[in-house]
Amino acid sequence: MLAVIAVPQFSDSDAAWIDTIRRAHDPQYESVAAHVTLVFPFESADPDWFAGHVEAIAAVTVPMDVTFDRLARIDNPHQPKYRFLNVLLADEASAVPLAALYRSLGGKGDYEPHVTLTRFGAVFSAKALERQLGALGAPVTGRIEALDILGIHHGAIRREQRFPLAG
Repeated sequence: MLAVIAVPQFSDSDAAWIDTIRRAHDPQYESVAAHVTLVFPFESADPDWFAGHVEAIAAVTVPMDVTFDRLARIDNPHQPKYRFLNVLLADEASAVPLAALYRSLGGKGDYEPHVTLTRFGAVFSAKALERQLGALGAPVTGRIEALDILGIHHGAIRREQRFPLAG
């Protein structure tokens, strides 16, 4: 399976806060950095064509600053084992270019750009952490400068390729 993510470069203080929460509550903490998913995992019939497609999109996309201005809990239809996610949602200005990037990479349907902080199988666990975290004190900002293609094989996640944004 393949997926495409963008890993925002956060300030040291924001990165430390995100890291602390993810280390405690995200079973994929060791496998993948905090990220925005732009292509959800799928089986590719032609991985070389797909890599070329992602590279072409990265070549015409400028690096972007992104802001995540609120915490939320969402349902994850892409991974039933970890169905309930606590996330940082992109603000309106950041959501527009991220949604456009999602669509240019082939995404269809509703899309809510976010960074996953935690994953839970039971909604009560996600709700409990949501209450514990409370409101976001200040927006979290980062910069996206590349697209990563992830390979997901037998549960293992590995970055296959990275394409700098160069537009």
